[in-house]
Amino acid sequence: MNIGVLGAGQLGRMLALAGYPLANRFTFLDTTGHPSAGIGEVMVYTDQHHLDDFLAKVDLVTYEFEHLPVALVQAIEEVRPVYPSSEAIRVCQNRAEEKALFDRLGIPTPAYRLVEHADELEAAARELGCPVVAKSVTEGYDGKGQAVIRAPAEAHDAWRSINHPKLIVEAFVDFVREVSIIAVRGRDGEVVFYPMAENLHVDGILRYSLAPMPDLDDSVQQTADGYIRALLDELDYVGVLTLELFQTRDGELLANEMAPRVHNSGHWSMNGAVTSQFENHLRAIQGLPLGDTAARMPTCMVNVIGQEGDPAAILAIGDAHLHRYDKSERPGRKLGHVNLVAPTHGALMEKVRTCAALLPDAAEPRFSFE
Repeated sequence: MNIGVLGAGQLGRMLALAGYPLANRFTFLDTTGHPSAGIGEVMVYTDQHHLDDFLAKVDLVTYEFEHLPVALVQAIEEVRPVYPSSEAIRVCQNRAEEKALFDRLGIPTPAYRLVEHADELEAAARELGCPVVAKSVTEGYDGKGQAVIRAPAEAHDAWRSINHPKLIVEAFVDFVREVSIIAVRGRDGEVVFYPMAENLHVDGILRYSLAPMPDLDDSVQQTADGYIRALLDELDYVGVLTLELFQTRDGELLANEMAPRVHNSGHWSMNGAVTSQFENHLRAIQGLPLGDTAARMPTCMVNVIGQEGDPAAILAIGDAHLHRYDKSERPGRKLGHVNLVAPTHGALMEKVRTCAALLPDAAEPRFSFE
C-alpha cells in the first residue's frame, strides 16, 4: 500500500521507517516549501497539478502535521480515504473549538476566556487572576503565539506581541507535572492506550518524556484513558491521538491541548514499548490489528535541540538509541532524540543525566517523582 502523508518532517520520516517492514511505500506532500523527511518520495505542493499527481500515487492519506489548510484536507477526502479526518484537524487547529469540545465531553480544563481586543484581554487577566497565559486561537505551537501576563497592565503589550485577532486566556495551573496520554483507535473502533508519560518543557519546547511513571496511581491512568477515549469516539477518529494534560497536587487532570497525530511525547515508544506509536498509527489507518502498547522497561526520550552531541559518546551509554533527523543545526530546532531504556527508574535517571551532559543545549532533567 502506498500511503500519502501530508507534511514532510521528522514525524513523517519515522512513520516511513515504521512502515517499510509492513511493505508500505510513502509519498509525502509538503505544503511548507521546506521538506526534511529525506525518505520516500517527496512532492512540494504549489498547485492543483501537484495535488492530482500526489493523489494518483497513493491509496490512502494521513498527516504528520496538523497546521494544514482544512479545505485542502477536505478536498482530498473527496478522492481518497483520510485518517484521521479533516474534522480532527479543524478542531485541533482552533483552541476555542478544542476547548468547546472538552467542555461538551466533560473533560476538565483550566479556567479560560476568549478575547478579541486588548481591553478584553486586560479584563480577563483581572477576572482570572494573574498570572495568566494568553495564546492565539490558531497557528500557535512549540510556545509560539503566546505570552505570560503577570499583571493586568501587561495585557496591551502582550496583545501587540502575539498579534492575532482572537486569543484564549487561561488561568495558571498550580500543577505537579505535565503529562500526556497517547491512544490509538482502529477503523473498527478498537482503542488501545499507552502508559502516560511525564513531559518536561523549556520555553515551550519538549525536552524530556518519561514512561511509565513510577508513582502514577492506576486511577489517574484510567481517568486519562476515559478522557481520550471520549475524544476518539466523538470524532470517530482513526489513528494516534495525543492529549496533553496538567496533573494538580490533588491528582486531578486538566486538559491542555490535543494533537491529531503521532507526537513527540510518544517517541519513547520506539524502543520502550512493545509496539511503537508509529507502527500502531499505520496499523490503525490500514485496518490492521492494533499492537500491544505495554512498556518493556522504564524509558526516557531526550530531545536533541539546536546542536547535536557526539554520536559515539551517546551510543556508548548502555541501551541508548539515537534517532537523528538529518537536519542542519539551528537554535531551537529539533535535530533528533535519544531513547534510553533501563530496568529501574533509578538506573534510567543515571543514564538520562549522562546523556544530557553530552548534549550542548540540554536542560537539566528534573522529574516530579525524584
